[in-house]
Amino acid sequence: MNLLAIDTTTDVCSVALAANGDIAEHTRFAPKLHNEYLLTMIDGALNEAAMERRAVQAIAFSGGPASFTGVRIGAAVAQGLAFAVGARVVAVPSSEVAAETVRLATGRRGVWRLSRPSRRDWCYVARYEFLEDGVRCLDFDELVPQEALTAEVIDAGTFEVSARVVAQLAAGRVDSALRPAEALPYYVPGDNPWRTLNGPAK
Repeated sequence: MNLLAIDTTTDVCSVALAANGDIAEHTRFAPKLHNEYLLTMIDGALNEAAMERRAVQAIAFSGGPASFTGVRIGAAVAQGLAFAVGARVVAVPSSEVAAETVRLATGRRGVWRLSRPSRRDWCYVARYEFLEDGVRCLDFDELVPQEALTAEVIDAGTFEVSARVVAQLAAGRVDSALRPAEALPYYVPGDNPWRTLNGPAK
């Protein structure tokens, strides 16, 4: 299975290509410039692997909840490219990518709550079980005020996520990959780019 993975949910723009049992990754620190670099990075990964676009069978992206613009860029490119080449699409929850990143980086096991930045003064918080061979979501993301976070919550925003982890997580679910228009980003209540004066948008 030739799998292309994309992560544009943080300041890092990341592309990974999984083929023949190997994963090649291209990552660039590009705050608010993902739209300028992403397609070029995809072309670079494919050229490096001497692979035609139509050889890509599945495309995965980090599907949020996360930066509204970042998620939409990743989703739009994944869906558009999948339409063009006849590939299927996998949307991987961004909190799962973050949880697996933390598990790999720290070696932690057990049940943990993770926070990631949302809009000003608000965070996404999810609860995951860290296992020997991966992570399992116990409670999906919800918007929580920054001031309500407690010390035992892991700040997953301090760990650099990458498309390599997106590819690894997506590899186990390519059999259930969707048609491009069906693979939609994840959102939570109140999660949109507009906010009220007194809290998250309704």
